[in-house]
Amino acid sequence: MVLWSSVILLAIAAFAVSLVVYMPARFAAQQAGLGAMADRVSGTLWTGAAQLDGAHRVAWETSALESLRRMTVVVNWRLTGPGTDLAGRVAVPLPPRADRAELDRVDGTVSWPMVEAVLLGLQIRCNTQATITGLRVSLTPGLRTGEGSLAAPAGTCARTDGAVAPVPTPALALILTSDADGLVGVLTQAGEPEVPLATGRLSNDNRIIVTIHAAGAALVPGMPSSADSEIELPLSALFP
Repeated sequence: MVLWSSVILLAIAAFAVSLVVYMPARFAAQQAGLGAMADRVSGTLWTGAAQLDGAHRVAWETSALESLRRMTVVVNWRLTGPGTDLAGRVAVPLPPRADRAELDRVDGTVSWPMVEAVLLGLQIRCNTQATITGLRVSLTPGLRTGEGSLAAPAGTCARTDGAVAPVPTPALALILTSDADGLVGVLTQAGEPEVPLATGRLSNDNRIIVTIHAAGAALVPGMPSSADSEIELPLSALFP
């Protein structure tokens, strides 16, 4: 009797897992309240794709071997578009540990059109491309860690309405690390790591702190550059 009960329970569990694994991704997106975006989703939660706009696409495939080895859901993904080819993987534990996530093995390039596809209504347009190398970010309750780098060549940025002449931007480098207080990203001019332009922090208590240093302010026309300026806000202000 005990044996049959175990078999039945395993069968029910396998059926429940298969329902989730093979659930149409579009249906899941509709249930998540993504609205019109759901119509751009195809495939299943196991392997599928989503069209972000007319030019950019993200595809994903769950790794059964890694998911079993780590006892978590591990998904390999790839983002493509004009000047953009970025890939990595994300790992999200199953409940009750679903309040944590890890993004790793992120490498590739991202162009400004990709930024505009994600940040709709952005009033700034740049003609540069960033190369991301070895990015890893781990988010667990009360702890933010990560590492990686980003490099972008010199270019120009301008307002989309053309009201201001394009502003030249130098070649930039960003190094992501972490300390006892959380994630830290330091932006510098390429080849000048000792002169920070800006520092961004995601603290372990979910605060975003951005410091514009004097050297960075000097690159922005009309911005006071006599001293550092700081902006602090809760993470929930960006992701309610």
